[in-house]
Amino acid sequence: MRPLCKLVLSLGMAALLSGPVQAQRPERPAGFRDGPPMIMLLSNRSVQEELKLSDDQAEKVRQTAREIREKHQGEFEKLRDVSGPERREKGAALTREINRETRESLRDVLKPEQGRRLFQIWIQARGANALMDPRVEEKLQLSDDQKKKIADIVEDSHEDAREIIQDAGGDRPEAMERLSKLRKETTEKACAVLAADQRNTWKEVTGEPFEIRFEGRRPGGDQ
Repeated sequence: MRPLCKLVLSLGMAALLSGPVQAQRPERPAGFRDGPPMIMLLSNRSVQEELKLSDDQAEKVRQTAREIREKHQGEFEKLRDVSGPERREKGAALTREINRETRESLRDVLKPEQGRRLFQIWIQARGANALMDPRVEEKLQLSDDQKKKIADIVEDSHEDAREIIQDAGGDRPEAMERLSKLRKETTEKACAVLAADQRNTWKEVTGEPFEIRFEGRRPGGDQ
């Protein structure tokens, strides 16, 4: 795995798998609160299979990933030198820029239904954090009381997620498994706050459940 991919994983994997690890109260989390860069999801083999990408589409995704990786290599490396709110804010800005570039580069590559499914997978990957996204809050028409309860649930899982990461040490598979379980539990608790009609809307936003598989990098591949 190349240096940039390692750094993206170190900064974004907790957000991708656990969601709540960066949640704070009362201020909304920054950094990878917007989820992992979409190009990281698109570069995942299981996501490509779910989207039913053709060989030509997959090659264009790999090319886009290489270009974005090379373009932003230095910016990701600079994030190592900062911490706290500054790192989160810069990480958020970089993620938004990468997502914008990804959408523009692949606008004519992905079919509309593939783009919609990618967005659903992206929302699922964010877990309970997606329920704190202003766009999702508006779509679900969450009340202030619901927003607070969801924020409390996310915050309560924060320490658990951090302890999992610390306890796992270098055992990434174990950390990923435990964080994935925590993400699911936290999302279930947060969704329990929703009314029946809101849960139906949430199901429409997330689509059919999908479990991302993380595998070793293929020879000559970008994963």
